[in-house]
Amino acid sequence: MDQVRARVTAGTASLEVGEGGAVRVGRAAASDLQVGGGADGSPEDLGVSRAAATVSVRDGRVWVRNDSTSQPVYLVPDTGPTRVLEGTDEISSLPSPRVTVQLRGRIRTHEVHVELLGPAAPPAAGQRRGEGPATQHLLELTPAERRILTALAEPLLTARGDRARPASYAQGAERLYLSRSRVENCVADLVKKLAAAGIPGLEGPEAKDNLCRYAVRSGSITRSDLTALD
Repeated sequence: MDQVRARVTAGTASLEVGEGGAVRVGRAAASDLQVGGGADGSPEDLGVSRAAATVSVRDGRVWVRNDSTSQPVYLVPDTGPTRVLEGTDEISSLPSPRVTVQLRGRIRTHEVHVELLGPAAPPAAGQRRGEGPATQHLLELTPAERRILTALAEPLLTARGDRARPASYAQGAERLYLSRSRVENCVADLVKKLAAAGIPGLEGPEAKDNLCRYAVRSGSITRSDLTALD
């Protein structure tokens, strides 16, 4: 069986990496792929760290690690929300087969494209420093709950980057031609039920958005559910 590999591209330069290998990205000339260093004739961008990020393959998955001591690393998939690695050594597996790694410098945003090659390992939650992969459970939803949750989660399935955030109650209600109170009551019931079942993050003002993100991340709501909205 083919092993997982990744293609890492910055500008016209491209490298492939396989199991146990790594590609270092940054402003330093010693980087495997130099970004923001002015090697292409553009001004040197001091907003990009000399050691910014590392793309590696291990355990059958492609990982991106933030190597910078001062700058975050942004992972922007083809669809879905931007994932931010805030601190040094924070690491995440690819949230989709193709991801743009953004290094937001002082002059401009530099993009490094990472593409999965070969068969993917079973999906896993992104991993942060000091944490193991979180267990994901499929949510048991009634048809009405599924339709409402799909309407709220629709932007997570169709938009990209910073625009991929859950819809508001008003937007979800308008999408389904329902009253806002009905949408709110449905979400409140789901939050109460699922929080009691141990689903994390379902407290406080972010409960709705966290529920939508969990539903998409766990595969409980997928693009195939969007057909029920039309």
